[in-house]
Amino acid sequence: MMNQMRKGVGGFTAKLLLGLLVLSFVVWGIADGFNMAGSPNTVISAGGTDVSTREYQQAYGQAINRVSAQLQRRPTPEEQAALNIDQQVLSQLTSVALLDEEARRLGLSLSDEGLARRIANEPAFRDSSGNYSANTARLVLQRANLTEEQYAAEERKMSRRVQVMDAVTGGMALPAAFADAMGTYNGERRTIAAITIPPIPASEIPEPDEAAIQTLYDDTSEDYAIPELRSYSYVALVPEQLFDPASITEDEIEAEYTGNIADFTTPERRRVQQIVFPDRAAADAAAAAIAGGQSFADAARAAGRSDADVELGLRTADQIPDTVVRDAAFGLQPNQPSGVVEGLFGPVIVQVTEIQPAEVRSLDAVRDEIRQQLAALRANARATEAYTAIQDSLGSGATLAEAAEAAGLELTSVQGIDQKGRNADGQEIENLVGGSDLLTALFLAQPGTATEPVNFAPGSYVFFDLTDVEEAQERPLDEVRDRVVADWKTDEGDRLQEERAKAMVERARAGTSLADIAAEAGLSVQTISGLTRASGPSQIGQPATMAAFEGPQSHVADAPASTDGAWMVLQVTETSLPADPRASVQAGLVDQMNDMADNDLLQGFVARLQRDIPVEYHQQAMDQVRGVLQ
Repeated sequence: MMNQMRKGVGGFTAKLLLGLLVLSFVVWGIADGFNMAGSPNTVISAGGTDVSTREYQQAYGQAINRVSAQLQRRPTPEEQAALNIDQQVLSQLTSVALLDEEARRLGLSLSDEGLARRIANEPAFRDSSGNYSANTARLVLQRANLTEEQYAAEERKMSRRVQVMDAVTGGMALPAAFADAMGTYNGERRTIAAITIPPIPASEIPEPDEAAIQTLYDDTSEDYAIPELRSYSYVALVPEQLFDPASITEDEIEAEYTGNIADFTTPERRRVQQIVFPDRAAADAAAAAIAGGQSFADAARAAGRSDADVELGLRTADQIPDTVVRDAAFGLQPNQPSGVVEGLFGPVIVQVTEIQPAEVRSLDAVRDEIRQQLAALRANARATEAYTAIQDSLGSGATLAEAAEAAGLELTSVQGIDQKGRNADGQEIENLVGGSDLLTALFLAQPGTATEPVNFAPGSYVFFDLTDVEEAQERPLDEVRDRVVADWKTDEGDRLQEERAKAMVERARAGTSLADIAAEAGLSVQTISGLTRASGPSQIGQPATMAAFEGPQSHVADAPASTDGAWMVLQVTETSLPADPRASVQAGLVDQMNDMADNDLLQGFVARLQRDIPVEYHQQAMDQVRGVLQ
């Protein structure tokens, strides 16, 4: 479940803020605990756990950005209120605070070793080669306005929160009958008889009069308008573009190899067996029997140990946690049992059955690998240096052009682009650096105000300046008359087709066969077999598929066909349910439904926590934050 939740987080900062809590919890009774006083830096207090104004500000900003991406503009304060953004953010952060407080009350924690593993496994901290990079981590934290200490504290809280959530939902699964029902629904197959009415040629649709043209234009004038266009200049900072293996010298490769020879060494491995005894007397007796000729395997069986109990497997020294057993195993010759040693779990006799010597890969074998790694590290270092240089220059009052020059990078200009990445002629701009992430930031930017660099890929940023805004403007009717007339004819053709199809449906429902109806219209009946809800859209289109499954056998319906302007009249002639419903369940679908059930459990758990844990909301602190963001 938690892997699924991680995938739902839209970015490093959002992940950090919501701490994996991407489920939409609903918290009841929020209004009951409002307090006009309280700490100026605290927004929510849940028992002994506080949510800071910084966390609230960043979470609220993230919520606004998500709505902005949907609206393609920043929502006004009135729209933010209508969408209840403040309540949604408050609900999410309240859920987080309640779970954190429960974790605190239970005394849950994360070890330093566990924290190190979480940091090393954070995807945002990986360089272009996919390995953890301290430089990349520092750059990401700098971009998120976080210190390493703040991030570590957030990770510890996140881990404790996950432990609570796993305790609530761990082992929960929907009943088998649910999967069977889904499989039956998805696997149902239908055969239909269908008449496809071809599109009406545009030449056969009468020309619209002026009133019809004017009405359509008045109703949809925004469809013909010139969209808002924005121009900008930018500097791209992409480690892959700085990646230059040819710049790595042979001396650097050799120094890396000799200085890190352990990285290119496969350590010695031994296949280890051990017999653990309940006491020293039993161990000594077994050692004496082995010395007298009894085999190690017979000694193990005599001690009541199975093969699985005895076999440790093929291991390096570091993979044997018991240092006494490790030292004994790596001091033996093959098939020569040790004497009795005192292991962590009692007296032990050890035997080694196979030894694989250590191997060191030669410099020639790893030369290209080292070159690539050093080039990747150098590219990331250069990217970090360039990022810092640009930030420092901009902070000192330099223009973006001056900052780019100081960092040794190129400033590029883009003229007149709309929110969908098209130019003034409606043509899509290819290879747009920053993609949709940049477009969102560009159309949220305000003229004359500083902008933040856009992180559009791991370690990749684009700094930009909004240089010009051309407001959207309507085109006069005379300029788009041909387009309006063509659209009117398309609409009229659809209307006529639908009338014709519905008349056929009425006749079929009255008892006339589809074959007779088709013959009178000069058309044919097609039989389409094996339709499912999943395969239908690619065969006959989504509307016709929905029509084919909305009634029982003999059901007659009409719908738009998959070809533009065509229409379909269909009758269900056969239905069949799957013999094995489970085989019709899409991979991962049951997991998704289980996640939804987990969500329901967590909602109930959070609601219960709110009844048990006093929660206070500090209105003044929230008002101050929203005043800045709105």
